[in-house]
Amino acid sequence: MIYDVSSVTDTLLGLISSAWATAPLWQELGTGVSFQPTFTGLAPDVIRENAGAQLSMYLYHLEQNPAQENLFWTAAEQAGPAVPLSYQPLALDLFYLLSAYSQGNYLQEQQAMSIAMRVFHGTPIVRGGTGGQAWELTLTMEHRSYNEISQLWQATTAPIRLGAVYRAAVVFIQPDTPPTPAKTPTTLGLQAGPGVPPVTGPEPPDTSALTVQVTDTGLPTPGSSG
Repeated sequence: MIYDVSSVTDTLLGLISSAWATAPLWQELGTGVSFQPTFTGLAPDVIRENAGAQLSMYLYHLEQNPAQENLFWTAAEQAGPAVPLSYQPLALDLFYLLSAYSQGNYLQEQQAMSIAMRVFHGTPIVRGGTGGQAWELTLTMEHRSYNEISQLWQATTAPIRLGAVYRAAVVFIQPDTPPTPAKTPTTLGLQAGPGVPPVTGPEPPDTSALTVQVTDTGLPTPGSSG
């Protein structure tokens, strides 16, 4: 579990930067590492303002994981009102736009994308975190229609360029720490005290000497002949 989703972004960028110098692409070209891009989580329209080659892993959207959301509400119902929802982790899917930019150099853009996608393809399970905040997630390339991609690029106010969408799931946000439960009692104490005094008021009537008087009405009893 994590507190900060930017740690996921930095971990993904770190995978690419650590594999950059040893990428098989440089051996194939026979020239060694020909350029070193800036690895960043900034949006595509922002990296166009920076000099040199840029490789962006931009977190453009996040949403609650549907499967974990169902489990979340099921657990909440089973736990009852005694367990506040703030003590349940928040499960998220993170959506990234991977893109590259190099002013006037399409080779660097496509080479940067080639290396990055190869690294992500070989690392479908990503682990990160330190100490008690370790986490694990799956990284998959998402299919997006041309219309969806066009709308996404238009939203960044930058012309459409080479890019790919990745989903990182499931990221659990650390919930609040629940209070320390009460200790289980080991002894039982019993204390006696004066009883509750009787309620004062009029005494109930004495029904022990109640008599019933029957009066002969002269009517025939059931079953008797006239």
